Amino acid sequence: MHDDRTAPKRIRVTGLQEAQLPALAALEEACTAMYHERGFDAAEVPARALSEIVALTRRHDVRVAEADDEVAGYMAWRDEAPGVAYLEELSVHPEHQRRGIATRLLEELYGRARELGMEQVVLRSREKASWAQAFYRKAGFTPIGDDAPAKVRAWRGEQEASGKPLDREGVVVLWAKIPPVVDSTGEDVGGGGDG
Repeated sequence: MHDDRTAPKRIRVTGLQEAQLPALAALEEACTAMYHERGFDAAEVPARALSEIVALTRRHDVRVAEADDEVAGYMAWRDEAPGVAYLEELSVHPEHQRRGIATRLLEELYGRARELGMEQVVLRSREKASWAQAFYRKAGFTPIGDDAPAKVRAWRGEQEASGKPLDREGVVVLWAKIPPVVDSTGEDVGGGGDG
């Protein structure tokens, strides 16, 4: 696929700010419309209302990516027992997809999670969302299996024990190792261990 759009000169990631809320509501609508155009129904993929975006901040670290000062994407994640990063949401406006926004948001998550001593990240993704599956695969995510690290398997066990369905129909649960910080010589300078 050829993409002749100009890459943003600057991608900035910040905490959610009140001034960004209208743009995030528009982003939610655009992303939801994209899912609906690709065959998902409204019950399967509802748009988050503005109040729901704000409510995410109660239990999640919500970060917003701006491409050349325009809201382009956001993510919401939290620390879940026994010490894994759970990525609740990663959305990029369709006009800004394939421009490094989601990758930059993941890098932000990795850095913040490393600071808290976390080594893995887990998420849920819709199986039919082939574009999301391809992005996560490229970023190193794989389905949670018996070969996953102990903390990821423990997280899966806690989710299953809580009675919340971990594997809903059409949803895949993925995990990835948080990559280590490397210096300019390629040496690991800490974080992203094997735990």
